[in-house]
Amino acid sequence: MLFTFFQMNRYLIRRVDMNEDFGIQLHEKLKAVYFTLLKMGANKQDAEDILQETAYQFIKYIDGIDANYAEAWLYRVAINKFYDALRKKKHANNYVLTFNLQDLLDEKTPESYVLQKEAQTTIQQTLSMLQPKEMELLLLKYSAELTLNEIAILFQTTDKSIKTQLARARKKFSEVFERTGDYGENINY
Repeated sequence: MLFTFFQMNRYLIRRVDMNEDFGIQLHEKLKAVYFTLLKMGANKQDAEDILQETAYQFIKYIDGIDANYAEAWLYRVAINKFYDALRKKKHANNYVLTFNLQDLLDEKTPESYVLQKEAQTTIQQTLSMLQPKEMELLLLKYSAELTLNEIAILFQTTDKSIKTQLARARKKFSEVFERTGDYGENINY
């Protein structure tokens, strides 16, 4: 019987006889990791596969994972598996970030659709020019909405260090973004 990841996740939670509240929390955290993987450039199938492996590993090693660091552990394992998959496919430079700009637009008009696509393209081009760690920091902070402390746990460093690195990544993003011009056209350095 074939399951989607989320069906499999619910099935595993019932099979392992987990506390239902814990299962719901795990499901929500895994869903957030899933969307982060999609924003990092994983296709739907790869993201589901990575998440399934991550969930399996989490359940397998649950006794050794501190509950305070469970979310950070899930993100770190999933991101590492994503990078491993990229290395296997030799597409290390195909990072993609998509923003849902619909919240900023009142209506779905042809103009708003074009503006959204142009903004996504510009942001994707800008992120592709950053170092992988810079891109990862920006995604974790602004897309996955993790706190500085949670990101620090992922990178096994201090909040202050992450704050500094994040500030540098934002500054570099801004500088690169300004150089790309209004329509995402890359200006020679």
